[in-house]
Amino acid sequence: AAPPPYLMTEANTVTIALTWTADSLEGLLPEGMEAVEDRSGGINIYDADEGFGLSPYSAAYAYVNVAGHDSDAGIPARFILGGWYGPDPKVADAMNTHFAAGVSTGDSSQSEEGEEWTGTGGDDTGAITLVVKPGDDCIASAATLNYVNARDDSLMQIPFEGDFCPAEPVSVDISGPDGSALAQLEVDAMLGGGRLRNGAFAFTK
Repeated sequence: AAPPPYLMTEANTVTIALTWTADSLEGLLPEGMEAVEDRSGGINIYDADEGFGLSPYSAAYAYVNVAGHDSDAGIPARFILGGWYGPDPKVADAMNTHFAAGVSTGDSSQSEEGEEWTGTGGDDTGAITLVVKPGDDCIASAATLNYVNARDDSLMQIPFEGDFCPAEPVSVDISGPDGSALAQLEVDAMLGGGRLRNGAFAFTK
């Protein structure tokens, strides 16, 4: 895939913020990188139909907040622990080539049933599935998120904007191949959830 920048539009995301157990993070971060003290992180499941560079785009991944590299607004930087990007293999290839994300090719989807909104993504080796109960109130939201490259400690910066709808977290289920980070991860506590609707975001380096 061509190098960044990339742009995704008409994006929809479902997310749960959480904390990981200390034991399940053991050995998953590169040498010299440390998780924040409360071991907070989260799971994001995306799809974006339009954009430039990698569209259509989908993703389902787990991350942990790491010390250092906070955004200008004080948001902790993130390190991708594992996940799936697609649906075209060039999406996962771009994430691995340019950002050392260590992810696999897969696809994701979102669906609504009653009061619950479900996001799921993966391949035939595993999947990430999360369920939230969105509220009715949404607010315009914008920020820049920093993701740390495992290879050279550089940053992938993702400015985004969209309508954020807070949600009650219901459940998280994570599975992955034996020996993978996703097979090792365990959720300690769910902190909150939400949906980002009608979003736009860019990948810059």
